[in-house]
Amino acid sequence: MIRTFLAALLLSALAIPALADDARPQCKGSPKVVDECVTLYGVLGVYTGTPSIRIWPVGTKKLYGVSDTRDDGSVWLPPRLKDALAANPVEINGKFVMCPLEPARDNHLTLVCLESATELRPVSREQPAAAAPTAPAK
Repeated sequence: MIRTFLAALLLSALAIPALADDARPQCKGSPKVVDECVTLYGVLGVYTGTPSIRIWPVGTKKLYGVSDTRDDGSVWLPPRLKDALAANPVEINGKFVMCPLEPARDNHLTLVCLESATELRPVSREQPAAAAPTAPAK
């Protein structure tokens, strides 16, 4: 009886930090971050290739590739972003806090990690209904 209680106590003590670790962002504190984190509005899309998640900041020609892995190799994205991506949208407009994982170079994709993603607006894959054809003007 006591062994069962102690085993349950030990398992719960190990599980609680693991759950809390999933919720904690893994970006800002990473030793891989090479510069200050920035907040920007952009369009996030899923592409073929690596990295598959990319952000295009509104009003620029720059493109950022999102690293979705933690220092220990496990996958991590902000929870709201995971939920939005689960709906399989074409793209997601939003406000992103991201930290560079490599120095920026002109005309090159820069690898970043995401600290947070807010104000998310998924753009659906559903096509709008076609407009009815109009008669030509006489």
